[in-house]
Amino acid sequence: MIYKYSRLLALSLLLSFFFGTAKAQNAHRTFDVSAGQKLELDLETGGDVTITGWDRNQVEVTVNIDGRDKDDITISMEQSSKGIEVSSEFKKRRSRADINLVIRVPRKFNLDISLTGGDVHIEDVDGDIEGSSMGGDIVLTGLTGHVDFSTMGGDIELTNSTVDGSVHTMGGDVDIIDVTGSVEGTTMGGDVTHNNVKSGKGGANSEVKINTMGGDVNVDEALYGADLHTMGGEISIRKAAKFVKATTMGGDIQVDEIDGWIEANTMGGDIFVTMVGGKDGDRHIVLESMGGSVEINVPTGLSMAFDIEIKLTRDADDEEYGIESDFDMSVSKEDRKSDSRWRSGGVITGTGSVNGGRNKVKIRTTNGNVIINEGR
Repeated sequence: MIYKYSRLLALSLLLSFFFGTAKAQNAHRTFDVSAGQKLELDLETGGDVTITGWDRNQVEVTVNIDGRDKDDITISMEQSSKGIEVSSEFKKRRSRADINLVIRVPRKFNLDISLTGGDVHIEDVDGDIEGSSMGGDIVLTGLTGHVDFSTMGGDIELTNSTVDGSVHTMGGDVDIIDVTGSVEGTTMGGDVTHNNVKSGKGGANSEVKINTMGGDVNVDEALYGADLHTMGGEISIRKAAKFVKATTMGGDIQVDEIDGWIEANTMGGDIFVTMVGGKDGDRHIVLESMGGSVEINVPTGLSMAFDIEIKLTRDADDEEYGIESDFDMSVSKEDRKSDSRWRSGGVITGTGSVNGGRNKVKIRTTNGNVIINEGR
């Protein structure tokens, strides 16, 4: 009787190890699930995570742990009516270990991921995908649905997906490439690149919004408008429609094609804009630079009213800067060097209107040229 009880106790402990919480070691588990359920991943220990969708109604979890304190990690895997919950924690505060999770889920599955640090790679999953990492790169590819992901210190790459949502990093680059949907990408200290991003059903008529505190912004296409801001980099747009709002504290702004209106401002760079399309609708132009040249190309026959001003500093060469235009306008130069009340070395202004003057063309720069071309 005692022997039988001992065997039952040993079996109970063994089941507890595999199906509940256990001291960490390399492990492999498979759960039967339903499509549309959720994987909740909460790694207080941090770790690298790879999640891939497959054509099975199963969640497969493979855990590999290495390092000096690998035996001080507790891993929990639990199944509920909502899906699968996987978590980890240290039994000691200052433990050292490398944790790697490889997880397979049904292609249609929801994800909720929280890491204290580590890289994340998610591929071929359709669902609501939410997550955050305190420090690591995020690679998202082949996704469908909605995404909301952030990292405190790494790059984010979203490719070959049909999703709406947002991605954010505090200290890295954001690349959104070959994506259909409305996705906002922001970074506090890196470049943001939009390449072949098109609006889908959920993101129809959505503008491209990008913010970065210290990097370049590169947009391939923004057919429903672009609202772009960087504190310290260049802004480049290949093709846009409806409108462009672009602001940088320290770089050039270049818009190869804009079929609509534009407002652009830089504290220390050149501005180059080509307006395309017809003459109807709102096509006002406001371009301001604190230290560079401004060049615009406009369609033939566009109705415009010019308001142009070039400020010159005291040490500027008056003959070096001016207004070059394919349109007739009144250009005047005021020399303020002899007036001690003015710190400026002078100002060049250009005014006038063509074809009825319906669209305002306001240009401001300091120590730079203004060039206005027709039909180029």
